[in-house]
Amino acid sequence: MAGSDLFEDETVRGAALVEASGDRIGTARFLLRYFKRYLPAGALAVVGAISYAVFSIFIFVVFQAILSDVLMTDEGVDVLMSGGLGAPVEAPVEDTSNGPEVGPGDHEPETTGLGGRLEEWLGIDLNLKQLLAQTYEWMKQRAGIDESEVVGFVAVLLVVVLAGRSLSQFANGYFFQVIGLGGTNELRNDLYQRILHQSSTFYAEHPSGELVSRIGGDIAVIQNAISNRLVDLFQQAPVLVVLIWYLFSFDGKLTLFCLVVLPAVAFVVARFGKGMRRTSHQSQERLADLSNLVAEAVRGHRVVKAFGMEDFELSRFREATARHLRVRLRAQLLSYASSPVVEILVGVGVGAIVIYAGQAVREGRYEPSDLVLYIGALLALYDPLRKLNKVNLIVQEGLAAAARVKSVMEAPRDVEDSGTRELPVISDAIHYDGVSFGYKEDRAVLRGIDLSIPRGQLVAFVGPSGAGKSTLVNLLPRFFDPSKGAVRIDGRDVREVSLKSLRAQIGIVTQETMLFNDSIRANIAYGRADLPLERVREAARAAHADDFIMEEGGYEMVIGESGVKLSGGQRQRLAIARALLKDPPILILDEATSHLDSESEALVQDALERLMQGRTALVIAHRLSTIQRADRILVMDEGKVVEEGTHTELLQRGGVYQRLHDHQFHATESARSDQRSAS
Repeated sequence: MAGSDLFEDETVRGAALVEASGDRIGTARFLLRYFKRYLPAGALAVVGAISYAVFSIFIFVVFQAILSDVLMTDEGVDVLMSGGLGAPVEAPVEDTSNGPEVGPGDHEPETTGLGGRLEEWLGIDLNLKQLLAQTYEWMKQRAGIDESEVVGFVAVLLVVVLAGRSLSQFANGYFFQVIGLGGTNELRNDLYQRILHQSSTFYAEHPSGELVSRIGGDIAVIQNAISNRLVDLFQQAPVLVVLIWYLFSFDGKLTLFCLVVLPAVAFVVARFGKGMRRTSHQSQERLADLSNLVAEAVRGHRVVKAFGMEDFELSRFREATARHLRVRLRAQLLSYASSPVVEILVGVGVGAIVIYAGQAVREGRYEPSDLVLYIGALLALYDPLRKLNKVNLIVQEGLAAAARVKSVMEAPRDVEDSGTRELPVISDAIHYDGVSFGYKEDRAVLRGIDLSIPRGQLVAFVGPSGAGKSTLVNLLPRFFDPSKGAVRIDGRDVREVSLKSLRAQIGIVTQETMLFNDSIRANIAYGRADLPLERVREAARAAHADDFIMEEGGYEMVIGESGVKLSGGQRQRLAIARALLKDPPILILDEATSHLDSESEALVQDALERLMQGRTALVIAHRLSTIQRADRILVMDEGKVVEEGTHTELLQRGGVYQRLHDHQFHATESARSDQRSAS
């Protein structure tokens, strides 16, 4: 039984690993779509990386040249002439039989072990150290350098190598910035476009702070991973390969012994990377929580202050920052702990070299300069290993961020713009044919609504909260789509026409007026900067807004976030002016005067009456006094139309409308009586 449970556990764990691997591959493919167009820049970046590796290894050629040709040390000559960490190669001996003279370039080094077998299999000389020495000698020959000019030649070579290395590093880094910045810019634009075209259901399920975190924080993490860390992957990986090749050219057995620590390093890097990916995901989620709290507190600052809840909001924020701090500290622990672990493992390898090679020097088997060059090349491995370790950690963060962005990008659209036909201007009527709707399958908001609204008619919707009034009118501009039935304009299902042509015919004024942190003119002429100022002023005059606009500072005055510098009535009149300037044939008014004082309500009501003239208007009203002149009043309750008629007809009927009317009338009279008593 225990064996069976163990087998099941291993099966589940294996399935989870396969699924995680598939997710990473899917995420990588998702990102690749945005970076394919930058493949030419990627090719230049790779060329820069390879050039960087070549110039990096040529630094050892320059160092050998300094030892041999500049300082003229015996050890330097030995190092230059040697094919490995063994006895120095003897000087060339003249052949008395008049045969060809044997020189350094013609000497066949004795190869043993792994290196020798590879050379036999491939049929080429794999001794990189000797190849570099021969290249240096060839360069001197081609330049015609004699002994008196060699010092200057080595100095020039040093400058060329360092300059080439720097320029290669620049090309590699810059072109990766082109890839990272360009690709993530397109990704951010597509993500924002995807969010903008989602339905209201999507916004109800995704808080604004979360979406801001995806567009800002997550995209920045991806950009950093590609622009800054993949540079190291493509730059340091070739350097690492060439350095290992160079070390094998000294002594294959000794290098193989030193590199046994690499599997341990790879294991450590993989473990740290797995933890970093998980921690990064948690960190971004906590950051999204912080964004939500800040956004809510800023939007609802009046409520916070009115209830004296500053300390409460601060405590919520501190708890959220404490959670974020714990996750970030764990991420930094993983990040900073990885380097010491790798350093210790590399140090173990170097320590073994010092013991082995140091004893060999004492016994006279190696020259001290051989040991210096070998340990120098071995220590040079540390920087690529350290940077590649950081690459893994940051790339894991980037993959976690990309997975979160991908989940938003792939969120299904409840409202698809599948219509290809343009919607003509309404000429007949709006029809609701058997419309039902529910945000969740088990909770219906609308139930089988059948309704016809002729062109030019003013229809008001009243009823208790939760009756479905706002949902019903929001189906018309397709903020949602009905679960059953259809909404039609002049017989055309609104799902069969383009969203742009549909919404171009609808103007909306709501109780929560949305204004932007821009000038008054820009808010009225929203998205239409080409309109002349006089047309904007005409709309403002019709909305009774021109006078206060000129008093407040003119049409170029910036009104702050959500129009915070204006009163509620002023904001509402700007929204009405915006709708007037759009001049739509269909108008939706959702509780447009519910939050206003009596004076502001009178001005706004007059502006609304001008706005509704000659238009088909759907009005949701809380104050029944504002809809007494409506052509029809529809009373809704529990997702159905329960009464219909004019104000007078409904009062005479003595149903739900009369109860609502009497309740409001008595409440208003009571409030007026209290005011008279207080005065």
